[in-house]
Amino acid sequence: MAVKTKGAKDAGPVTDPYLELILNVHSLRPIRTRAEHQQAKLALRSLAMDRRSVATEFKKVLISIIEGYEREAGLQLDTSHVTAAALVRHLLAERQMSVNALAKARGISQSALSDMLNGKHDWSTSVIVSLAEYFGLNAGIFLR
Repeated sequence: MAVKTKGAKDAGPVTDPYLELILNVHSLRPIRTRAEHQQAKLALRSLAMDRRSVATEFKKVLISIIEGYEREAGLQLDTSHVTAAALVRHLLAERQMSVNALAKARGISQSALSDMLNGKHDWSTSVIVSLAEYFGLNAGIFLR
């Protein structure tokens, strides 16, 4: 569905992909119930592989809304004991993605990524930054 809005400089309609995401994926408003929380997480998962800049912006806002609800509801998990390898393996499983596919998507050597996941090599800064960007996470989460 194309959403048409009036452009500021011209009177003709323009497609607004951000508004389209709000109307078709999830409205960006505070979460008040568990059901809304589940819907927001499903919406976020549905956009996991969408790499458009507009989708990235939308995901950042949706994540902050989800985090706000989880903080207020006391749903924050203690992840201080989670290793970078465990985190990456979880993210791969959640997306039904292989190590090889992730390595290819990020331009990382598959063997180097496998070695990092298996504890044979330390995590390189460039890989941490690349994976954090890919998964939309703060790079600091890999440095615990």
